[in-house]
Amino acid sequence: MSEKLYWEHAYKTKFVAKIIAVNDEGVLLEKTLFYPESGNQASDRGYLTIGNLKFKVDKVTKDGESILHHISSDFKNKVKIGDEVDGEIDWEYRYGIMKAHTSQHIFSALLKNKYNIDTVRANLNFEEVFLQISPTIDYEQLKEILIDVNKICNSDNLVINAKIIPYKEAEKSSNKIRSVIPNESHIRLMEIHNLDLVCCGGTHVKNSTEIGTVFIYEFKKGNAIRYVVGNKALEMSSSIDLDVITLANDINSPLIKLKELLKKRLDFIDNIQEQHKELSIKLLESISKSPLKKINDVSLFYIDFDVDIKVLNKSLENFPSNSLIIVTFEGNKIRLLSPNEIVDSNKLLQQLIQKCGGKGGGNSKSSQGILENMPENILVEIELLIQNN
Repeated sequence: MSEKLYWEHAYKTKFVAKIIAVNDEGVLLEKTLFYPESGNQASDRGYLTIGNLKFKVDKVTKDGESILHHISSDFKNKVKIGDEVDGEIDWEYRYGIMKAHTSQHIFSALLKNKYNIDTVRANLNFEEVFLQISPTIDYEQLKEILIDVNKICNSDNLVINAKIIPYKEAEKSSNKIRSVIPNESHIRLMEIHNLDLVCCGGTHVKNSTEIGTVFIYEFKKGNAIRYVVGNKALEMSSSIDLDVITLANDINSPLIKLKELLKKRLDFIDNIQEQHKELSIKLLESISKSPLKKINDVSLFYIDFDVDIKVLNKSLENFPSNSLIIVTFEGNKIRLLSPNEIVDSNKLLQQLIQKCGGKGGGNSKSSQGILENMPENILVEIELLIQNN
């Protein structure tokens, strides 16, 4: 069994311990400051020094009741049970994870206390957190939570304490604990003063203001939140802040009215796209009635304007059954549609690629590709290929 020094000494970076076991992946120590990957929190990293040898620790995991330090593969003949080890964790990395983990407790507690929303899953990495919650939350609710989170993490000075108590004692306080109590003899609780009490074995900061800015950069489906803290939050928020100001200046809008103006413009674009779709449908209906020419019982149709392939596929029923539809796009892209047994679309495309260079594929009915050298008159080339088949 490895003594968990990180529980009592989360701010220490160095320790001395003895090797109690060696396996193919690394060494187990009698005690350690290295937090092992668990509870969706990333493990610590750092170095182990044995005499004149220094080994890099990139990952730490649990091995039963002991903790395994994964080190380079060439260590086995250089260490043995009983060797004394000087360990040192990467403090900047550890501290970033501590900030992330404590921020997640604050975030989850506010969600639960304010809206009775549970945290279903939390992934904790260096200065970065992913939350999956249930039920869903809307933008206005999330905005309120974010304001409260940043107030706590920047100015409220909430104290964070850990304590280990017997299971029976924890069970008596189950109505106050925001988590399932694990079936273990002793329970480690993390308490954020006047805010949260939860079972947790991770590493945490001592005071909420150590966390600093919390910056959300992704919110999807009302239940998936990604955010950063620490230097990542400062860098990302500063960069995005200036990007948004630049965007506001580019469209000549005050920053506070940017969202409203962008929504109007997006609505306008949606309207234009819908009109374009309707016009495309009408134009395709017209084209389907007038093939350019007929070769070997194949009616040729050529489309050289921007058309949504979904719209085109829905319009195929308007074209004669003996059609070969040639569609060209920017960047020498080409699509061939042959809703019949007369012309094999993919075979024709491969012949074009062999002659003009490029790449692509598909099936007998539909194929697409990019030609290295688009012929000056693609229709003439295709006519010749059909005639020679």
